[in-house]
Amino acid sequence: MITYKIHLIRTGSTSANPWKRYVGQSDIPLCDKGREALEQLHQEFTYPPVQAVYASPLGRCIETADILYPDHQPIVVEGLKDMNLGTFEGKTFDELRGEEAFSRWLADSFKNTPPGGEKTEDFTARVVTALDGVVRQMMERKTQSAAIITHGGVVMSLMAAIALPRLPLHQWAANNGCGYTLLTSAQMWMRDRCAEVFSFIPDQSIEDDMGMYGLYFNE
Repeated sequence: MITYKIHLIRTGSTSANPWKRYVGQSDIPLCDKGREALEQLHQEFTYPPVQAVYASPLGRCIETADILYPDHQPIVVEGLKDMNLGTFEGKTFDELRGEEAFSRWLADSFKNTPPGGEKTEDFTARVVTALDGVVRQMMERKTQSAAIITHGGVVMSLMAAIALPRLPLHQWAANNGCGYTLLTSAQMWMRDRCAEVFSFIPDQSIEDDMGMYGLYFNE
């Protein structure tokens, strides 16, 4: 039985980090510290070898892919883009704290949507569909190992949706440049659309339990 390895890796940090801005689909590049941190990770740890690299179309993901996998041209997947945060985009907690819609979203982001933004269920369906396209292409091209460079919220949503063992969304938070290796087979994926967690990338670097409150910092 052929096994497919999927390496989900979170992008490096951006200039939004010091200000703790909610960043979704804004095309903000990596900051200098973000690049330096990724380069240090790349020097200190061995990232899993791959036959292909896929990435969100946003520049910070392409930059991250170029640093971690310089020998691969990333294949851009539009559906791996981060969540559309609507009117919350680019704003800080302090700038949003007086808005009723923001308070509702913080209280329950699964039932409440940012004005002009994307519903959580639609976002999850979109990124799972995008991953399904990647896995099907891997099968078609006989690619047995691929890295996917995307955003923290995308990594968490995908892991919560398809990873075994099943864990809540917030328990899949990963630091910048870190993530998870998943194993699946054609039968397992086509029948159940799931994958088993195999290891951490590049090590066990997990963030504090911040839940949806902190999903979009450092994207």
